[in-house]
Amino acid sequence: MDKYPVDTRGAIDADGHILEPPDLWEKYLEPTYRDRAIRLRTNADGLEYFEYNGKPSTLMPPGFAGTLGGMGAADILPSPERSYVKSAPFGSMDPTERVQRLDKEGLAKAVLYPTLGILWEPEVREPEIAAAYTRAYNRWIMDFCSDSKGRLVPIAHISLSDPELAAKETERALGAGAKGIFFHPFTWTKKSPGHPDYARMWAIAQEHGAPVALHPTVDPPSLDVHRRFEELAQKETFEFTWYFDVLVAQGMQQAFTSLFHYKIFERFPTVKVAVLESQAGWIGQLIDRMDAVSQGPLMPKAGLKELPSTYFKRQCYVSIDPDERAVAGIIPYIGDDRFFWASDFPHPDHTAEYMHELTEMLAPLPPSSQRKILSENVTAAFGLH
Repeated sequence: MDKYPVDTRGAIDADGHILEPPDLWEKYLEPTYRDRAIRLRTNADGLEYFEYNGKPSTLMPPGFAGTLGGMGAADILPSPERSYVKSAPFGSMDPTERVQRLDKEGLAKAVLYPTLGILWEPEVREPEIAAAYTRAYNRWIMDFCSDSKGRLVPIAHISLSDPELAAKETERALGAGAKGIFFHPFTWTKKSPGHPDYARMWAIAQEHGAPVALHPTVDPPSLDVHRRFEELAQKETFEFTWYFDVLVAQGMQQAFTSLFHYKIFERFPTVKVAVLESQAGWIGQLIDRMDAVSQGPLMPKAGLKELPSTYFKRQCYVSIDPDERAVAGIIPYIGDDRFFWASDFPHPDHTAEYMHELTEMLAPLPPSSQRKILSENVTAAFGLH
């Protein structure tokens, strides 16, 4: 493919992360729940561990917290010297630093998601405390972004543990100024996010014109889609294996497909959905398969008025990891207005060379497509004008 020059100035990071202060929940939880706050403790070996709802984490091993800001590090093995706060890179915990980092990289804005907030939910089943945790984070992220003049974009975390509480917090957070909501691809209710029980949440998002994002997490062992083969399955204590990392998008694909199954895009024709941190190269195959099945003998059962590709091209977006290469060939087929890019800063499962990789990924595309993927699409999706 021909190479075009790429100008990344003014780009928008569609999925950056912050490292929450470890005392966030102690400060922002309602007093009723404060004794059950998310905390970082230190064990007898000097390793930090998470405490959720008064109990030590069983999924995240001691020392894991100190690796969470390890993007670009050659060695992120847990050690007493590598603490969560001490290992936090520039721009990951302080809003002023984050804006300075954007300036250094030539970025206009960053849409922000949590770090600890994508770890606790697989271990907290009780809907009441889960909803309290999300309320605390959502109030904090609004404060974190408040003085950035719109350059740091707050997205509210919604737990699907209870549909009524999810709808209530969606209403509150969007009313308070959050630019969208996100949830994880698993549910403790064992009902997919497209299930009619969650209809009120979807309706509120549509009423506010707010996008709904799916963001991956670590699945609880009982709901993990990667446990078919015993010798490759994750242990009870989280182990981020090569096998798991390669296939991390599968749970997200299941949750996303459920939205078409339950006709979310017919029932809520203006709601926007973004699929994050799950690569994007698979989207062509998924759309082809959904369309093919919809036109076959199962079409009457699906009951869709339009082909899934029609809904996707009207209401959906997928974020691209900068290290993807095949996706440049898929973008013209799907449409260059359906993609945006994301850094995943500062997490260790991506490299620190994301700006260089972004340039390489976009080089085969014409400048008009580059601009859409760099900033125009995420601006439209999240209302960042």
